[in-house]
Amino acid sequence: TIIVPPATATDNCAVLGIPAGTRSDGLLLTDPYPVGVTTITWNVMDINGNPAVAATQTVTVTDNEAPVITTSGPLTANNTPGLCSAIVSVTPATATDNCAVQGVPTGIRSDGLALTDPYPVGVTTIMWNVSDVNGNPAIVATQTVTVVDNEIPTFAVCPGNITRNNDPGVCGANVTFLIIANDNCGPTTVSQSHPSGFLFPIGTTTVTATATDGAGQIATCTFTVTVTDNQPPATPVLPVLTGSC
Repeated sequence: TIIVPPATATDNCAVLGIPAGTRSDGLLLTDPYPVGVTTITWNVMDINGNPAVAATQTVTVTDNEAPVITTSGPLTANNTPGLCSAIVSVTPATATDNCAVQGVPTGIRSDGLALTDPYPVGVTTIMWNVSDVNGNPAIVATQTVTVVDNEIPTFAVCPGNITRNNDPGVCGANVTFLIIANDNCGPTTVSQSHPSGFLFPIGTTTVTATATDGAGQIATCTFTVTVTDNQPPATPVLPVLTGSC
């Protein structure tokens, strides 16, 4: 609220009343003053009807209040199947101001991509900003978009059950096999209970391979290796006996 003190006037004889002020916007001197410059023109007459030279006064109101931005809040989505990202619909932020907002808030992603582009697995931050009609920038509002990788690894190659005969002269067999794991978000770590080329004993052994992706999700591949002993015992060598009767 701005209180404008009345103007005063002097004259060689006497002033007729007090100066009257007229605002450039036509409102009362006691009404609120808008942001910007309002001119008050003051005038008065003396008792002999001589008008004063009009005096002008300016009232300047400065807008120093920043706009307030409101976002739709943090967003969370699961990855699109087979991809390490997701399409996320982001509702544009809104802004209010004591005067008026200049345009609409602009959102800038932390990865520099367009708001409509797919969001990668992880957390992407959007920074919203806008100015009011008087050039006051808003306090930047941040919004997070979190994409969760909920897709477990897959085995491109998981051997079926394997059957082998024993290696000659060995009570078992060295068995080789190939295991390949893939994931939508890149490399996986594969651990195996028995490595390829392991010397498997006679009988049936279960092999378990575990694939772990970057999000800690696990997939398993299981198969058996059966080694059969098909080697008969060696023919015994009998001593040669000699004698006389």
